[in-house]
Amino acid sequence: MSKSSILEPFSNRRVRIALLIIAAFWVWYPITTMMQESVGIDLGPLYSGRGASFVGKFFQGSGGLQPNYINYVRAFSINAFPKLVFNSTIIAITSISAALIVGIPAAFSFVLHKYPGKRLFVYSLLVFRTISPFAVLVPFFILYGRLGLFDTYGGMSIVYLLVNLPAVVLLMRGFFKDLPKETYEAALLSGASDFDILRRIALPLVIPGMIAVVIFTFVGTWNEYIYALTLTGGATKTVSRGVWAGFGESIEGFKALVPAVILIIIMRKYLARGWSLGTIK
Repeated sequence: MSKSSILEPFSNRRVRIALLIIAAFWVWYPITTMMQESVGIDLGPLYSGRGASFVGKFFQGSGGLQPNYINYVRAFSINAFPKLVFNSTIIAITSISAALIVGIPAAFSFVLHKYPGKRLFVYSLLVFRTISPFAVLVPFFILYGRLGLFDTYGGMSIVYLLVNLPAVVLLMRGFFKDLPKETYEAALLSGASDFDILRRIALPLVIPGMIAVVIFTFVGTWNEYIYALTLTGGATKTVSRGVWAGFGESIEGFKALVPAVILIIIMRKYLARGWSLGTIK
């Protein structure tokens, strides 16, 4: 079956518009629900069949359209949600920066050179990436307690470095591998060192891919909950732990989306180019 025959049902303009509307509703429904609940609007009376009555309130019964913005005032206090955002941001930036510093040269070496055990090492990274957090929580908890890393920025950065490093190496390896081999061969014949090839040739060509990797790892670190629940206390509590602990109900759930969404919007051009690297030859 050809590609054109598969896409033929979606060639109609009305069908495409309908699919886009469904996709937009699917994405925006949970966001609008959180926004609605964050200001205390209860649409239950409307859905229960009593919403046609406008006696006293907009809708008869408990709840109704009575917005209350006190949740926003409380959540923006310096000791509340901003502290969680600060903690998550510091941990994410530190761990992702370290993963890029270590992972990019490692990924480049996998593409540029051949050596014994390389395939096994790559597969080991893939296996390591799939290990469940529950399998290592107890060892981490005991080790961090003895080393004084519990509830510290450094300790959490190390955990997420171990989580993000395999993803950085595997994804960047794919982007480097998609570059023409002739590019590397010409640079090697001209006498350029491995570091010069990486810095001056390969890395500038895969900048969109690197940004896509940064966004991918940032969102994953921002939303991670299991390690944050086990290895943080009051000093380094993250956004995900604060939200899931019922810190501020829907308002914090909505605000937790904002940093990741802003990052994706700013980098959306590079994100699209990054994930499309190598798809067109």
